This record gives sequence, structure tokens and C-alpha cells, in this order.
Amino acid sequence: MRVEVLLQTEGQLAAVVGEAEGDTWQEMQTELPALLRDLADAIEKRDEGEVPDAAPR
Repeated sequence: MRVEVLLQTEGQLAAVVGEAEGDTWQEMQTELPALLRDLADAIEKRDEGEVPDAAPR
């Protein structure tokens, strides 16, 4: 089982910004909170400015 977190902004293609894998739902229940915490930390630490790897407008 695999879960991908996608980010899609207006006018841009979706990009995978996180993923978690597990063989069972119980494993996923362990992986998902850690994935979401890591993503939240990355968002909070990011400087306001250009988004890395963003396509030009």
C-alpha cells in the first residue's frame, strides 16, 4: 500500500511532496502521522520566496 501527498498550485502540474508505504493498514497508520509531521515541519521552515523546482509562469 502506498500513499502519496501531492501539491498542485494554480497553473502548475501536481508534484509528489511526500510518500509513505506499508504492507497493511496498521503499518500505514504508523507511517502517515510521521509523513504529515515531516511535511508540516518542511512547510514551517521554508523561507517565503521562490518554490524550488517550480515551473516558470
